[in-house]
Amino acid sequence: MYHRLSVIPIQIPSLNERKEDIPLLAEHFVSDICNDHGMPVKTISKKALNELQKINWTGNIREFRNVIERLIILCQDEITDKDVINFAQPLNQGQ
Repeated sequence: MYHRLSVIPIQIPSLNERKEDIPLLAEHFVSDICNDHGMPVKTISKKALNELQKINWTGNIREFRNVIERLIILCQDEITDKDVINFAQPLNQGQ
C-alpha cells in the first residue's frame, strides 16, 4: 500500500517554516472550535498571536489546533499573551 501512495511525494513545510500562517490558522481554529461547541467566538489579541509565533512547533498542525482548543477552554472572552505563556508554552519546554 505504501508504494501505491508514494507515487507522488508531497512535501509539506512544518509550521515552524511558515510562522506567518499562524494568525490565519489561529483565527480559523478559534472560529471552528467555538462553533463546534456552540459558544461565542473568542478573540485573540495581537500579542497572543505574537506569542504563538514564538513557540517552537515540534508537532504537526494537529498540535497547534489542540493548543488553540486548550486556550479556548481555559481562557476568558479574549485570549491574551499571558494565556499563551501560561497554557501553551509549558508543553513545548524541554522538547
